[in-house]
Amino acid sequence: MGDVKGIVLSQGPTAALSGHVAGLDLVRRALSSPLPTEAAEDGPAFVELWGAEATLRSLVASWPFDARAWLVREHTPMVYARTWPSGSPSPGVRMVSALHRHPEITRAAFEAHWLGPHTRVAKSYTVPVWHYNQNVVVEALTEHDGEDGFVGMHFETRAQFEARWADYPEEAARGAEDAARFMDGSRSVSLLTQETVWERTGNDEKEVAEESVAGDT
Repeated sequence: MGDVKGIVLSQGPTAALSGHVAGLDLVRRALSSPLPTEAAEDGPAFVELWGAEATLRSLVASWPFDARAWLVREHTPMVYARTWPSGSPSPGVRMVSALHRHPEITRAAFEAHWLGPHTRVAKSYTVPVWHYNQNVVVEALTEHDGEDGFVGMHFETRAQFEARWADYPEEAARGAEDAARFMDGSRSVSLLTQETVWERTGNDEKEVAEESVAGDT
């Protein structure tokens, strides 16, 4: 079986949580921490893990901080080109949101609208999303609040994030109108974050670690 994706909403001191995620034995993992200037800075961080399902279940079961977790099915209709090193903060800002479906529609209808018509609306704004990541909940691994999906909207700069809605109110209204067709906006929770991604290809990370140790001796 191939790798799957897990999402963890985790409390915990930023430095300790970052060290824990960085040290996980997974090919790819990411941490989006609330910006220190945001009112929600004490809110949970958004952790993404990619790996074998059994491995992810085990990691969640032994997670050292208060957390909620899910297995998800990932879609990424807009992808940035990574030019910065593994473990370095990604440029710009990333808004992550927990989504709940409209109470009058099914999970299948929620998913179909989100991944279809709403994605086309999201991609039509004058100010584009730099990296657009959608995650449909497959299974909750802990106690939960009925979340149906999680979205990450990454912008190359803070100014672009703010301009997307403030400078184009007609586009913002059109997006909100479409979102109301499949989402319960009153239950959506969003955080503005700084993303860090750790990933390795082959022995890249092992070689980097060995070079670092050699340089310290």
